[in-house]
Order: sequence, then structure tokens, then C-alpha cells
Amino acid sequence: MLTRTGTYALQAALHLARHDRGRAVSAAAMAMELELPRTYLAKVLHRLSREGVAVSTRGPKGGYRLAADPALVTVASVVAPFQELRPARTCLLGGPCDLENPCPAHERRSAWNAAALEILQETSLADLLTGTPLPALPAEPHHTEAAL
Repeated sequence: MLTRTGTYALQAALHLARHDRGRAVSAAAMAMELELPRTYLAKVLHRLSREGVAVSTRGPKGGYRLAADPALVTVASVVAPFQELRPARTCLLGGPCDLENPCPAHERRSAWNAAALEILQETSLADLLTGTPLPALPAEPHHTEAAL
């Protein structure tokens, strides 16, 4: 799950990706179009600029633009500055759980986390804008009711 800040960062990056890379978009205009808090979005954009995802320009025609082609910017690179992309360390069942003493839910949760991280790392802004389908995820063996 993306945090609110991670979601704002992704919305801002997608907004920049939809605009011509040569034309800067002001934080105020973007906040109004995306219906996001202006000062909060300005901080997010500043951080994206520091991280090299966006480029900022000062002056009357200043603003932000994407630093690279949208096909080269991954969702993970946009979101990572704002939230940890590693799996949660707490056990779903509330007990002790690690690789040496896994709980019954450990294997499935690890698979979910790995699949989610892989999707974030392999999905570009261009993929989101064009609706590029996800690659096939590994299929899990089908269990019949009798086998359970």
C-alpha cells in the first residue's frame, strides 16, 4: 500500500509525465489540477527534484518537469524517497516470525511482498499512462476443495 505522501508523489510524477518535458509546471497549478494541498505538494515536488526524478526551474516560467523520459522512470523510484519499500517486519498473526521460525502465513506474505515490489520496480510512468498490461505473474498451483 502506498502512503498518502507516496500517492501524492506518484500523482505529481504522472502529471509531469503527461506534460511536455520541455515545459515546466508550477506547483500551484499542479496542486489545483490534482486537487492536492499546495504546500504539501510543493514539499513532495522539492523532494522529487532533490532525488533526481524531477527538475525544478526558478522564475516566472519556472516550475517542475520530469527529469527523464516517462518510460525510464519507475514507480519505485518515485515512491521510494517517501516510504520504505521493504516488507513489513511484523508478523500477520502477532507472534514471533522469521526465516528460521516462520509462522503459517510467512510464505504467502513473503510472496505478496516480493510480487508487489517487483511490480513497482518494473512499472514505468509510461506503463501507467498507456495501460500497459502487467507481465504474467507466476501461477500458484490450483487447490481443489478435496485437497484442502
